[in-house]
Amino acid sequence: MERCKRYILKDPSQTDRDELIQNSLITAFREISDLGSEPLAWNREVYDEIFTRYYASISAITAANPGVITADSVDPDLSSDHGFQTDDIVYIAGIAGMARLNDRLFRAVRASASTITLKTMDGQTAITTAAYEDYSSGGTIYHAGIVLPASTIEPSSDDNYDWDIKRVYDVQFDQYPSDPITEAPAQLVSQAGSRPKKWRYQQYAYGSFETPEHLLFWYNFPSTRYNVKVSIEKEYPDLVSFSDSVYPPCPALVHDFIWHRALSNLAMHSEKQRRSTKDGGDNTKIEVLNANYWIMQAANDEIKLLEYSRKLSSGKAYMSQGMSA
Repeated sequence: MERCKRYILKDPSQTDRDELIQNSLITAFREISDLGSEPLAWNREVYDEIFTRYYASISAITAANPGVITADSVDPDLSSDHGFQTDDIVYIAGIAGMARLNDRLFRAVRASASTITLKTMDGQTAITTAAYEDYSSGGTIYHAGIVLPASTIEPSSDDNYDWDIKRVYDVQFDQYPSDPITEAPAQLVSQAGSRPKKWRYQQYAYGSFETPEHLLFWYNFPSTRYNVKVSIEKEYPDLVSFSDSVYPPCPALVHDFIWHRALSNLAMHSEKQRRSTKDGGDNTKIEVLNANYWIMQAANDEIKLLEYSRKLSSGKAYMSQGMSA
């Protein structure tokens, strides 16, 4: 903030401009964080402690509230266990009798090693089967996705390094790439298959938008185990959350880019306000020294920032060179 104030003309009639400058810095930080279609290199995180599960064969379903499903996984490492955990997203197919459960996505609740119950995708309502037809035979449960364990992924022990999951931007299965897909086309590939080749990310928020749930779906639904590597974009608190001695976790040059852009935004706002007043600008609230310079500087900073991010993330190839004396 102090650096910005060096380039702003003092106005005797305006005793406190700190809030305006602070808001401009916050806006500049947000704008810089959103530059480019890919996350900036220092806003990336990888989580690869997720595995798809083997499918499980259903042997019984109760007509109750909630309905209880008995199933057994084909995983050779499990015995008398369906293999699913609470907050797994599951897809059910092939049931005879209680067919209303077929071809639907649910959130699983692990009731025991051999039984699970189901909830709606928002996790708010248990699936009751009391009014469904009686279960006859057959049925398979496939692993179709997961509610990301945000409390495990997001740091909580260091207040100076606090961030939230902003979005998922890439998913790999056993190091093989896959493509993002929207909800409507996903319905065409919602079936059992081999290694997933597509994925979809969605947020759910109930009660508080401060703590949304992050849902990851994959297509097709695998029948065996694959390692899932999830690439995440991080979102840090606004600058107002940081102190004078603790800066946002980003490269040092970005700190300069933030106040450069804040001055540019203030300069452009001042110019717009001047043009909108009939008396030639007497109503301008703030005056930035060398306004055009800061506007150009912010534009140049964008180029440098994106180039630096590509370099750090190996997004740009560099020729290998031998050692020289």
